[in-house]
Amino acid sequence: MFKIGKEFHLLHVVNDLDATDSWYDDVFAVRRVVRNSMKAAMRKASLVLIADFVMEPAQLLRHLPGWEKSALGRFYARAGQHFHSLAWYVDDLAETCARLTERKIRLFDMVGQAVTEPAGADGAVWTHPQDTHAAFEFAAIPKFFIDPRLQPGWSIAYARDQHPLGLERASQVTVLFRDLKDASAVYEEALGGTLIHTAEVPGRKRSRYYAVGEDTIIEAVQPFSPTSPEGRDLAQVGEGIYSVTFKTRNLKRAAEHLLAKGQRFTEEGDTLVLDSVQAFGMVIELSEQEIPHRPS
Repeated sequence: MFKIGKEFHLLHVVNDLDATDSWYDDVFAVRRVVRNSMKAAMRKASLVLIADFVMEPAQLLRHLPGWEKSALGRFYARAGQHFHSLAWYVDDLAETCARLTERKIRLFDMVGQAVTEPAGADGAVWTHPQDTHAAFEFAAIPKFFIDPRLQPGWSIAYARDQHPLGLERASQVTVLFRDLKDASAVYEEALGGTLIHTAEVPGRKRSRYYAVGEDTIIEAVQPFSPTSPEGRDLAQVGEGIYSVTFKTRNLKRAAEHLLAKGQRFTEEGDTLVLDSVQAFGMVIELSEQEIPHRPS
């Protein structure tokens, strides 16, 4: 069995990368790891660190002929600005491909060509979202890319202790399912994760929380109501990544910072939900609550 390591990045498709990067700088004071353009994938993107979690805003290169036929182009036509895929590092990409292929999970390369093995030891592959109920990327740690989190001396002290948002980590990534019974086959059987907690909000949703890899908690959610935020997103976009929640040390201080930065949000119990229009289509939540039974 292959081993899943750290979260690599959470990709979201945006209309304007410059505006998105400026927003990240202003609101989150991110550390930008890289910003580049990839003609083959018909997109330009940044990798930015929020505490210990990497986000990848990506903008389509709409001046290139055929951009609308690319994998991201087809997704953008259906979903607009929205979370697209979650990537993890793996210890053995060839083994990852072999095991996922055995489970009838279709895999693709960067340009959307079907594959059953990686092009190289330091490449990446993507799952078909119909097979894993969301799009996932699996990648070897790149030889010529330095992930600060993998280096000696890495610390989240600034994000946690000095920045007013007080972010400790990404608490969970929420993925929507039409039938929550399908989650076990993905996160336990295919990805080797562990079910750590279940929860229900009466009339709204049922959740199962899975620990996957070194540092990721997936909240698999089945909405009960078509008028709930999760239900509306499921109806409009389909199964896939809905939101990311960050653990904050002080929700009141975080709210004050957001207001000072002109950010709109709603309060749902002990959680702040940023306005998705201002957040470029993303659903980002802040909470003081710990996920029960989260691995240490």
